[in-house]
Amino acid sequence: MDNSFGKEYKLCSRILIDKLFEQGKRFRFDPFSLVYLNVENDIQGPFQILISVPKKQFKKAHDRNYVKRCIREIIRKNKQYLIHQQPNNNKLILAVVYNFNQQITFAEMEQKVVKALERLSSKLKQN
Repeated sequence: MDNSFGKEYKLCSRILIDKLFEQGKRFRFDPFSLVYLNVENDIQGPFQILISVPKKQFKKAHDRNYVKRCIREIIRKNKQYLIHQQPNNNKLILAVVYNFNQQITFAEMEQKVVKALERLSSKLKQN
């Protein structure tokens, strides 16, 4: 499997972001909230992801950027949970929001993100 995390995996379309937060399904897996939605061939790759760390939680930009960088690296290494066969060539768009007011270590963050991705994968297989 290719371990890159290029432009095709990043959710940038304002239309898709609005659609995701209006119609998407949500679940919380502390310290993360995940919003996901299956879309029809609107995106290039098998999935696209948006990573958000609220300014309310981390006032300094370098702290927010560090958390986003860690999450992006974890997802890059574990994207096999998001690459799956969807019926009718549907693709996945996903938003990961970090909802904790303190930084946790990379190892703890990796454990929690992987568990959240496993849970998301099981929810997608049920549908």
